[in-house]
Amino acid sequence: MASACARFGSARLGPVGRTRVIFSAEQAAAALWTYGEDELADRAMLIADSDLPSLWVWAGDHWRVDHDLPLKARLILDKITAFAAMQFLEGGVRPLAQERRRPAKVMPERFRDAPPVPPNAENQAGMQG
Repeated sequence: MASACARFGSARLGPVGRTRVIFSAEQAAAALWTYGEDELADRAMLIADSDLPSLWVWAGDHWRVDHDLPLKARLILDKITAFAAMQFLEGGVRPLAQERRRPAKVMPERFRDAPPVPPNAENQAGMQG
């Protein structure tokens, strides 16, 4: 089974010190499904690679203790990934359909083993600063 970082993305400092949470469309879909957002998960699979850098920045800007997101539990990587995709797809955030993760063993095959983003994706996407 893949680690959480492999499944949902990773947090990195950008070239000028700004945090970005890097994930693929498939990783965003898996994160959404994990928290009961089935319809959004299917839509997230269609997020274009060219749109991802804006999601990475949004997620990085909210990857902090005072995130002000609609959560009762602590913020973790797959939740920030899900919220970033929700923000992109719906134009805002709301509470996730469920706060607790669904068991990974029941995840539909189409969301499993999401490919990670290559380490140099930020530079290829024009994220120099």
